[in-house]
Amino acid sequence: MVDSLLARPPEEGARRLALSFLDQAAAAFPRLDDPAGTEALHDFRVGLRRLRSCLRAYQEVLAGSVPKKLARRLRRLAAATGPGRDAEVQIEWLQSRGKHLSRGHRAGLAWHLGRLDKRLRAAYAELTGHLGARFPDLEKDLRHHLSVYQAEVHLGSDGPHPTLGTVTAATLRRQSEELADHLTHVRGAGDVKEAHRARISAKRLRYLLEPLADDLPAAPPLVKRLKKLQDLLGELHDAHVLESDLAAAVETAAAERAHHLFTLALDNQPDEARLRAARRRPHEPGLLALAHQNRERRDELFAEIETDWLGGKAEELLRQVEALAVEMEEAA
Repeated sequence: MVDSLLARPPEEGARRLALSFLDQAAAAFPRLDDPAGTEALHDFRVGLRRLRSCLRAYQEVLAGSVPKKLARRLRRLAAATGPGRDAEVQIEWLQSRGKHLSRGHRAGLAWHLGRLDKRLRAAYAELTGHLGARFPDLEKDLRHHLSVYQAEVHLGSDGPHPTLGTVTAATLRRQSEELADHLTHVRGAGDVKEAHRARISAKRLRYLLEPLADDLPAAPPLVKRLKKLQDLLGELHDAHVLESDLAAAVETAAAERAHHLFTLALDNQPDEARLRAARRRPHEPGLLALAHQNRERRDELFAEIETDWLGGKAEELLRQVEALAVEMEEAA
């Protein structure tokens, strides 16, 4: 970021940060049409997430810059990037599981990967049309509102004027306390909601610090630690999502097989045809085997989170954040 950004007025500094994240999304946008650009959606999505996190963190000093309708447009667009990326993450993990399955279970894996591939293609097709129609106008409107601001300055007032550093320090303390609180409520591998809230809090805290790390020597190690926590909680979230998806897939596979056998019986198909259908490898055993592997992954991830972050271990994070907040105020 720009040198001495922490010393700038908060109204200016926050807008410069927001515009830099908008630039990231805008740079990734043209690459979404390139089939070979597998990371384009990731980069675009991260740019939007960082932008929304910035607008949330500095909402007081950005008051009036992003009208509610514009914020809703941004939220809807960011949400539209989720399904495709979620399917992509599931496919990547499931593809690595084939060598750990018996031959009889691989039919279920192939069947579910086919379903996910269709879901991914549909999500990308819908997303491409959605973004192509809406992002250019959204970018234009956001850039228009964020590029200008008005400030009231009282020349006769005593005391130091607020800076981006002092405002960020206060936000840093508040967000770190939110993260610590959410972590205290994560008590088991199945605590889906609290683990998800902790992940979001870790992400927001990291996004708050990362663009300012060059001006704060103590920030990079903390950013690195927060990224590790965010990655762990993100994988735990993926495991939770996949478990629900596999449960639904087992129901679908069983229903499809039963319907097929039922149709053959009613259509008076020869016994040989019904026998071939009955002998066809069912998909459910493979899906259940995948569910067991996914549950093991979930429990291993939680064990690592518990060892490094739970049971009062977040207190060390709060001490590091407080030291950094003081450094931030002094740098401003």
